Amino acid sequence: MKGKLVVTLQFILLFALALLPGSKESSQLRSALAALLALLAVFVLFRAFRDLGSALTPLPESKEGADLVTSGIYSKIRHPIYSALFILALAAYLWKHSGSVLIAALLLIALLLYKARYEDQILRDKFPESIEFQKSIPSFFPKFRKGKKP
Repeated sequence: MKGKLVVTLQFILLFALALLPGSKESSQLRSALAALLALLAVFVLFRAFRDLGSALTPLPESKEGADLVTSGIYSKIRHPIYSALFILALAAYLWKHSGSVLIAALLLIALLLYKARYEDQILRDKFPESIEFQKSIPSFFPKFRKGKKP
């Protein structure tokens, strides 16, 4: 029940980002950056959907019989779908440049942060091996390291 409510709110906020009006002011630089960010988000979504395969669900609870996915993009970040939605929210704000879109984007980000913590707890309960996975893999954005220290 809790998961379905969170997903419903998530989709309401995503639709709000798409449907809320934007500013009449336009900036080619802002629009170009928004388009690049949207393309990046779509790429991340595609990779995450592909790597999840039949385990894909919008709910924070995993599907019955699904395994913990730790390969592909999930070997770099634990919540790539949420990362892509963060990027899309930023792109929507840059494209529309309005206060109402900014509020919807911030609410979506807050909801996804909550959903990720909730999902992590569910995964720890269902898959004890996810405890080490969660300690070693960042939640939303990969860590870029400058080689190994001696």
